[in-house]
Amino acid sequence: MEVLVNDEVVELKNRDRKVGSEAPAARVEMLSGETKVIGMMADRVQVMITLANCDDLTDGLLKVIKKHSPKVYIYIMASTELDTKYDAGMTSLNIKDFTLKYGVNINDDLCVKSIFIIDKDGVIVYKNVLPDLLSEFDPEEFDQKLSEAINFKKKGHTHENWMGV
Repeated sequence: MEVLVNDEVVELKNRDRKVGSEAPAARVEMLSGETKVIGMMADRVQVMITLANCDDLTDGLLKVIKKHSPKVYIYIMASTELDTKYDAGMTSLNIKDFTLKYGVNINDDLCVKSIFIIDKDGVIVYKNVLPDLLSEFDPEEFDQKLSEAINFKKKGHTHENWMGV
């Protein structure tokens, strides 16, 4: 996948992750000093947000994060220190491992802006990788897709169907 960086087309490093594929596990050191392994099966939906600059954490994005944070794990990987005091246990400036595994790495110190929503089974159900470093996320779309992921009910056989009733 290619993105525009300073008027230059740059090929992102490593794999392009697809919706419907298994999310890779990534070891990430958070600002709190804690190391977490994120991106695999979990007891809640996970959101992985990568930001190129501290200014990329917009009010609209923060509003959606705050609305859903009690129900999901929201991790932010940023290329630069964030101006806002988002939870240090959920924020990392150590982006290289994560961004390489998720295919959003520009170089060792810079990533493209992206959002990945991963369901409880560890499957990527939503992906939004912005085409350049200046574009902004659509908070309404993010809110809608996150609500859908949180409220998704897994379909399978019911006891009555299995018994032939």
